[in-house]
Amino acid sequence: MKQNNCTIVDAYPHQTGLVEDMMETTLTITTARFGCVEVDASLIIHFPEGIIGFEKYQRYVVIQPDSSDGFRWLQSLDDPILGFPVLEPRLFHPDYAPTISDADATFLELTPQTPSLLLTIVTVPAQNPREMTANLLGPLVINANTRKGKQVIVQNEEFTTKHRVLDDLLKSLTGSSSPSAVTNNPVRLLMKNVA
Repeated sequence: MKQNNCTIVDAYPHQTGLVEDMMETTLTITTARFGCVEVDASLIIHFPEGIIGFEKYQRYVVIQPDSSDGFRWLQSLDDPILGFPVLEPRLFHPDYAPTISDADATFLELTPQTPSLLLTIVTVPAQNPREMTANLLGPLVINANTRKGKQVIVQNEEFTTKHRVLDDLLKSLTGSSSPSAVTNNPVRLLMKNVA
């Protein structure tokens, strides 16, 4: 659905029948970033425990403002100002394979066959976007069948909360983590190459 040059995306697979069985309802929400947006109720993601630091906000939808880049927004339906820039980690770190606890898998009703979506919250410093980082230690895991999500703390010790996104992207594009290896702006390259 489009509103104000914004697309609500169903960014993950679902089994036939489950989503279709939900009541077909469209909500209109007002957001600080995107204005009024129509939301298909079947695309709402419920985080029963909220996001770390934002526990009271539990209903979200994924918004992709520009289909030409990989950035999306996890927009709160409970607070029009609250939204998190997110990326699928496979776009900049293709071998990212976090291990989550059995308790988290049970909470999310995940099995190896359950379709799921993995997102990372991205921090982009206003004064230096090249320093953007992704939280690989605390990704968002979403059960695509139930639309239930949780920010988990992964059990892999090699991941951090401030993983430099452009370092991985530059390596994948040029074989080097040096910005001088790329003639174009690396932030623009990110937008064009992570779609």
